[in-house]
Amino acid sequence: MILFNGKIFSDDRLDSILARLPEHCTCTLENRIPLYQAVIHACSTLSEQIQRGTYHSIIQPLLDRGVFTKHQLYQAVSFFQKEHIETKYQTELGCLTGQLTSIMLPSGITIQRSYVPLGILLHIAAGNAEGLPFYSVIEGLLAGNINFLKLPSMDDGLSLLLLQQLIQIEPCLAPYIAVFDISSTHTAILKKLEQLSDAIVVWGGDEAVRAARTLASPSTHIISWGHKLSFAYLTLDAKEEELRGLAAHICETNQLLCSSCQGIFVDTENRSIIQSIGHSFLKLLEEESTSYPPLSIGIRGKTSISLYNEELESETSHREILKGKGASIILSYHAVPELSYMFRNCWIKPLPRTNIVSALKPSKGYLQTVGLLCSESDRLSLSDKLIKAGVVRITYGSDMSRTIPGEAHDGEYALRRYCKVAEIEI
Repeated sequence: MILFNGKIFSDDRLDSILARLPEHCTCTLENRIPLYQAVIHACSTLSEQIQRGTYHSIIQPLLDRGVFTKHQLYQAVSFFQKEHIETKYQTELGCLTGQLTSIMLPSGITIQRSYVPLGILLHIAAGNAEGLPFYSVIEGLLAGNINFLKLPSMDDGLSLLLLQQLIQIEPCLAPYIAVFDISSTHTAILKKLEQLSDAIVVWGGDEAVRAARTLASPSTHIISWGHKLSFAYLTLDAKEEELRGLAAHICETNQLLCSSCQGIFVDTENRSIIQSIGHSFLKLLEEESTSYPPLSIGIRGKTSISLYNEELESETSHREILKGKGASIILSYHAVPELSYMFRNCWIKPLPRTNIVSALKPSKGYLQTVGLLCSESDRLSLSDKLIKAGVVRITYGSDMSRTIPGEAHDGEYALRRYCKVAEIEI
């Protein structure tokens, strides 16, 4: 399905829509209007409709399948409430819109600087977070851009539905949104979209970013939101309730988000302490797992095969596998952050605080969130070390995937990346 200028079209209309797209974009750019008030109103209204149950028949099956939890749905819906999205806009861009600076030169000429939209964004969204394509377009709209969206494979249609409803609430947004359900292998089509775009917004890992760079011409910016690694850091005086909160976070997110905990570094060099913590945390994971939908047979089978391979290689890898009901722990003694097997399977490794910077700095560019479980007296000093190593976000263990209005993506404000500074001599 294709969403173009507020209407849904079948895929067989793709060629005719692509032919109309250049003229459509030129006309929209020439008549561009500030969008943020319309976006804020539309998002707020959509949030209220979801809370009233207007889309229950669509959302409930996703809840039943464990695609997201009620808590995650509540967080997402509240994020689009008027006061929250206004806070995001004001934090990231509000103080920069209009005239930035007025400079008087000795010649008497005045230079005015202002933030303006890049123009056209091509969003290549990842499928690891439900609704992420919709959210990416919202950010592009808040910054005032035309937005092309390539839906991820296996998309269930939620983002397309939400964008369609957004346009029904605020029809003035229709010219600024075009959604295409095409495969990443359709490079000729993507190239046509890229040639019209000022920037490609790509969500995904290194391969996705490399593919976007290959696709882009030298005049097209690449704005990447790559896959990141997040983990917990634990001191020996952390409380059990903090560990239980971390276990609940792992079960709720199934470790699928960039902010999800993949594993735990412990402030120790003692292997026996690592083993003790591993057994204790596995028990917490098993207990918390019962509060969330069971994993599918396919996921459980894949995890079992991965853990079996780990056991076969354990003599050379020196990793220990602790298997429980619906969860597992891998004890490793190589202090490098890495992706876990996800779905309630995490690693635990020793990392004394004196080695934090030297151990983590080689992973620069991949580090995002750390759930810090420690005494309050240690919190600022350990946070300082983690930030120096490249971490950009430090939370409590239970809050690693929470979002708040005005929060940065991976240490940067998206709306500012979707704009440029324009200068006019007067």
